Amino acid sequence: MLWVRSPLRVLLLGLLLGVLAQALFYNNPPGISVLIFVSLALIGLLVLARLEKVRLVVRNLWLVAPLIFFASMVFIRANSLLAGLNLLTVISLFCLFVFFMAADNLDRLGIFGYPIVFLLTLKEMVWKPVPLVVMVARSTRQQRHKVRLAVPVVRGLVLAVPVLLVFTFLLSSADSIFGDYTRQFFELKFISDLPEFVARLVLALVAGWLMAGSLLLPLNRRRVPNAEYPPPQIPGKAKPRRSLGFVEAMTVLGLVNLLFLVFAWFQFNYLFSGNATGRLGYEAYRDYVRQGFGQLLLASFLTLALITGLLWYTRRENPAQAKIFNLLCSLMIILAGVMLVSAFWRMLAWENVEIYINTPTRLYVRSFILWLGLLFTWQFIALWTRPEKFAIGAFVAALGFLVTVNLANPDADVAQYNMVRYQASQNDLAYRYLYELSDDAVPALVENFDRSSGTVRQILKDDLEYRLYRLEADKSWQHLPAFHLAHFKAYQLLDSLRKAGYISRNCC
Repeated sequence: MLWVRSPLRVLLLGLLLGVLAQALFYNNPPGISVLIFVSLALIGLLVLARLEKVRLVVRNLWLVAPLIFFASMVFIRANSLLAGLNLLTVISLFCLFVFFMAADNLDRLGIFGYPIVFLLTLKEMVWKPVPLVVMVARSTRQQRHKVRLAVPVVRGLVLAVPVLLVFTFLLSSADSIFGDYTRQFFELKFISDLPEFVARLVLALVAGWLMAGSLLLPLNRRRVPNAEYPPPQIPGKAKPRRSLGFVEAMTVLGLVNLLFLVFAWFQFNYLFSGNATGRLGYEAYRDYVRQGFGQLLLASFLTLALITGLLWYTRRENPAQAKIFNLLCSLMIILAGVMLVSAFWRMLAWENVEIYINTPTRLYVRSFILWLGLLFTWQFIALWTRPEKFAIGAFVAALGFLVTVNLANPDADVAQYNMVRYQASQNDLAYRYLYELSDDAVPALVENFDRSSGTVRQILKDDLEYRLYRLEADKSWQHLPAFHLAHFKAYQLLDSLRKAGYISRNCC
């Protein structure tokens, strides 16, 4: 049942947001448009909540802060991977916000509840407007007497057509410019723009439909006083119909812990102590540290998933069993921490080899290891206090990881690191792949261009000229709604270099 005071108001607000989405995103790359749309959608939700007398759940409103942050990062960072992650995060956070805006507590959501809420919200956005449209249609049929008032207007329009044609002919003869526009209209040249008009109309209607669904969701989930139907329960909280026995789970945990103990012994005996260098030799040791951190990172992540799954699925019939289970899980967390340290150690060792070059992926991995380590710490704490709070910690850790890589500005960091490394080692690998970096790297490239010489200066000159050519070939990023801060800053720096005579646009 829909608890809506004015169905027509919800539909019109959704349609307005749909028209706005069409104007902002049709044939426009993502830029400040994402922040504008998210801000106006939030304002629309809050205004509608006030009009519909919906009481907001204050403890869930903190979601607005990361939502605005990641929407801002879409037009601040030009890195394509970050842009995609930021857009996905914005959509996910918006779904969470509308779901928990007027009911429940996000802290109660289980680890499996997050994808369920995301998919459930998308489903509701598609299907919720259907009964709303039905309600509006029924309301219209009940007020047919008002439709009859429009009949005289239609008759007036029919009578006005011949009069308008006569006056249009006379005015077109009197003013040639007005006559040119009139002839173009009657030649139906605007039909050539019909496909684009239809595409824009479809986008606006689809976006409006989805936004109407997102507006309806918090209205439908709110707790209505003295309501006949209780509000829907939070998803993802169901217990499994069948569970794993305590002995079976202890067998799995015991054997995996034994394997991890043996591996940890090898790490302390060879890697951390430095004995691996003498045993393998330099070339073999280089391959040893290079090939290990990816597998260790995956193993650590799977350990986190294994503990979470066993915690949910294992049957613990008395406090003694629960304590033994927690002890074995705690040991596994500690040993997984050793694997994380080993992975990070290997990355640091690899970064000291002569042919090492930095890449954005390695920066992502370093940040991921740090946040995964914090998540293991939180899992250890939650295991002995409130296991159901692990999910919110995992959610915050995921947001923290994305915030960290956005603030780190990977492409600029990589460009700066590699250029400084080249100046120290004269290794041409340090600048060979700079062309793959986004315009986030331009400030660092320009800074190093000023103090470079020879081959490196020529390579940087060619790269910067191509970037300037590309930015001037398509200037949509300069104007609303596709304005993009990273491209704007890059263009200013490159244009200043051109005006100083160091580079030119004529590269292509």
